Amino acid sequence: MSASMRQNLRERMQRWMLRGRAPERLPVTLGQRRIYVLPTGPGLSFGLLLLAMLLASLNYTLSLGFALTFVLAGVGHLSMVRAHRNLLGVTLQSGRCDAVFAGEPRILSLVMQEQAGRERPSLSIMHTGSAPTSFSIPAKASQSPSLAAPALPRGRHAVGRLRLETRHPLGLIVAWSYFEPAIFGLVYPAPEADAPSAPSQQGEGEGRPIPGGDGVLFDSLRPYRAGDRPRQIAWRQLARGGALATKHFAAEAGGEQWLRWIDCPATLDTEARLSRLCAWALRADEAKQRFGLELPGRRILPGSGAAHLREVLESLALYGVADHA
Repeated sequence: MSASMRQNLRERMQRWMLRGRAPERLPVTLGQRRIYVLPTGPGLSFGLLLLAMLLASLNYTLSLGFALTFVLAGVGHLSMVRAHRNLLGVTLQSGRCDAVFAGEPRILSLVMQEQAGRERPSLSIMHTGSAPTSFSIPAKASQSPSLAAPALPRGRHAVGRLRLETRHPLGLIVAWSYFEPAIFGLVYPAPEADAPSAPSQQGEGEGRPIPGGDGVLFDSLRPYRAGDRPRQIAWRQLARGGALATKHFAAEAGGEQWLRWIDCPATLDTEARLSRLCAWALRADEAKQRFGLELPGRRILPGSGAAHLREVLESLALYGVADHA
């Protein structure tokens, strides 16, 4: 059976096992009806070996053969019970999914707890389709495994289905269960690489620099960059045969900057505009500048600091999209 067929069969089995189950509020404790057990590859080989030993003992009437076969069968049965008990009562206490930019893997941090008073060794947890993270839980304690989830487009996404499994103690039996916790994480737009400078939008000035006591606070000329507004271009210098340059005003360095949807070129689609606004916000935050955001139907007043940047990035992430379960 090919890998794609096995993956398709596994996904169908998961849908059947979790039919009608909505994302669960934490904490969630594993009960008997949520745990499934099956033999592993070595377990199937072990079962075939027991069958061969039983047939040989019947054929040759070997008393010691019967004894060895039944002892090994008991070991296999005990392995199944121990694997099941290793998951029984494990609690997913809490979790969080850190915000990332589109294209980056999401990092999911969980808190797994044991309350029955026995150690839970050789556990592993994985996101569907990702590599497992192995850990153990001491008796009456908790453990905090972290795992990577696949990258997703911008928006607010549920973490999806998690699989907790164990092959303890002998690797003959795999016991597993599924969690689908109500944990959501934000994916911000990917910032545009080499984004042009944001147009100067000071306070309510509609793109005009703030005049000082003796006129406009002109500072210097800088080379023209794609996206600079026409009113900022030094047209007189260009008319005299000089290089294309843009006027820079002292008020731009320390004043309030507005990042506006309408300042993005109309040729950009929604995702490209959001990526550019994201790059502008990161650049303004790095420069310790107060900045605000204007989106269609959403306006964030100028501010600064980590909390303000997070509010701006969240608004960009959630613009025009619904939650993804």
